[in-house]
Amino acid sequence: MVIAESDISILIPTYRYRDKVVRAVDSALASGAGEIIVLDDHGRDGTIERLAAYSDPRLIVRENDRNLGLWENHLAALHMARRPWIKFIQADDYLLPGGLAAFAAAVDEGVSIVFGCPLYKNEADGRMWEFYHTTRPHRLTSRHVQEACFYFGWLLGSPSQILLRRAAIMGDPAIWRSTMSADFVIGAITAAHGDTVILPPGTLVCESHGKQDSATETALLWLERTANSTAYLKARPEQGLRRLANGWVRMEAERAVRKLGRGILRREAPVADLIAAFAAIFKTMTPADLVQIWRDRRLLRAAMTFRRTRFVPFDLDRLIPELLERRSSP
Repeated sequence: MVIAESDISILIPTYRYRDKVVRAVDSALASGAGEIIVLDDHGRDGTIERLAAYSDPRLIVRENDRNLGLWENHLAALHMARRPWIKFIQADDYLLPGGLAAFAAAVDEGVSIVFGCPLYKNEADGRMWEFYHTTRPHRLTSRHVQEACFYFGWLLGSPSQILLRRAAIMGDPAIWRSTMSADFVIGAITAAHGDTVILPPGTLVCESHGKQDSATETALLWLERTANSTAYLKARPEQGLRRLANGWVRMEAERAVRKLGRGILRREAPVADLIAAFAAIFKTMTPADLVQIWRDRRLLRAAMTFRRTRFVPFDLDRLIPELLERRSSP
């Protein structure tokens, strides 16, 4: 069952990206999306006035009456969507011609999420690069997606890079908040409800610049997000998510130590707050969790070696078959 582009809601949350959001909107309107929703998070920068010139009936432009925050604004846009599939486009990213059609063509009844390997573009000099390289689509089960995350980190990227089945997306406000890695949590839960299809580069461009959340994230915020996200996933009933969270904590332990040290040395936050956030990452570990990590020790050791010895762009045409063939613990 291939879906039509008209079955997709494109959601463009934005905050003070007046000039960039026009490019995102133009790319969305060039597609066959059923609706395009732009939600301005009370940026007051002329975005609403700039978009008033558009007349396409599919385009809905709204502004929050107060600033909600990054992930909270994503959730507010999600509540407005009326189509069965959701495609976020963050305001500094944009679809390439035919990109949405490629996402739609990858869907069948067993798929819950489609990931388009992005092309990245440096805002300052226009340089383009790939993080993942593949020449053909790949299909992974939820278990293989979870295990791939031990190797690559969060495999499925940012909201701009994925198409999600609406019925599988959690609308819990506890996820969509600034102290949560909402892209990781939402993606992991959605991927647990079906298969994931990975598409080659060519569906979208993601711009890289210094104002992005990933560039401004403090050590304290990283520690809080890691603690909150893994704790949330541990409490979910979907198969494999507790195992994913446990393995994630193990794989990120060294980085957590570095973040703690950096935060203290740079005086980014009170030392007590940094230590508390660091401790929160590990405090939910139970004896059963430690047993699971021990059972996965070979997998996690191989993933650690991979992270230290492999470099981008990752060749998924070679690496995914290796992952699918790898024997892992039950």
